[in-house]
Amino acid sequence: MKIVRSSVEKLGAYVVAQDLDVVKLNQNEAPEDVPAEVKERVIEKLRRAGWNRYPAGGPAELEEKLSGLTGFPVGGILAGNGSNELIQAALAATCEPGDRVLTVRPGFAVYKRVAGLLSLAIDEAPLDEGFRFDADGIIAGSRGARAVVLASPNNPTGTSLSDADAGRIIRSFDGPVIIDEAYFEFHGRTVQGLVASHPNLIVLRTLSKAWRLAGARLGYLLGDEAVVRGIAKAKLPFSVGFFARIAGEALLESRDVLEAAAGRIVAERDRVFDALLGIPGIEPVPSSANFILFGTGRASGVEFFERLRKRGVLVRPFDDPALRRHLRVTIGTPREDDAFIDAARRVAAEAGS
Repeated sequence: MKIVRSSVEKLGAYVVAQDLDVVKLNQNEAPEDVPAEVKERVIEKLRRAGWNRYPAGGPAELEEKLSGLTGFPVGGILAGNGSNELIQAALAATCEPGDRVLTVRPGFAVYKRVAGLLSLAIDEAPLDEGFRFDADGIIAGSRGARAVVLASPNNPTGTSLSDADAGRIIRSFDGPVIIDEAYFEFHGRTVQGLVASHPNLIVLRTLSKAWRLAGARLGYLLGDEAVVRGIAKAKLPFSVGFFARIAGEALLESRDVLEAAAGRIVAERDRVFDALLGIPGIEPVPSSANFILFGTGRASGVEFFERLRKRGVLVRPFDDPALRRHLRVTIGTPREDDAFIDAARRVAAEAGS
């Protein structure tokens, strides 16, 4: 008897190198840790918390703070165990097995994994030249689909939907349109204002990037209140533990410090982009996120990746044939970025890119 479903067996393992002994710029993490004074507040609240009790079914105080942050009605906010859980819950709540889901390629690999786990078919609309969104292609590809899932800015390309194209896609489609804004704080543009007039729109956010909570796993979504109530039923009970809730609340109480850090990352991203432009053979893609996708010239992405790693710098390679000669680098501290730029310059010269 077969125990594991064939569709699950076909999934590759989701593995990303975790080598902390090098300059680690491969997972779009925040370069700075949570401030020590915020950690102390969290630790003190954890000491007072009852560890033997289940957390509240819904983290009401956290969602109130998220409402204050976003200016969005609290009834339309749902917190989850990272935005990955909310991607799965949103698709589980809105799609039946066998339904088609449209996303883009290259795009975030988790969408395809979640679709496979839920027995959904994935269609991928290709990005345009320069990895720009092709709104007409997305609208055409959505015909017959049950849901559309797009990240803006897109991971791994850093490119983003224009406001006009986002509106066209949302208006053209009757089913759920999920816009993943994981990198919103670096982009500064959002479609959340369209939810009031388009109840099919679901907006995803995370506290893993600009808010430095990748280790705690905390995300949230914004949507029509009736739709959010439905998605909440598809989410596992008690998925937001008290540690993540307390950490999230403490960070939201320190938003000025963290929002200033996002501005520094944007400035550093622009500096790294300009530096890459000056390296013969390397072709960086303009980015609205906290990372940059760059072409590696005549060298394959895998070859360039291994040479960077030998020089103590870890970036992200891809299996996607569309990215065979590309790598993605996360924006780190100025020291880390200088190490990457120096290594990239040397590897490009060696490879004759």
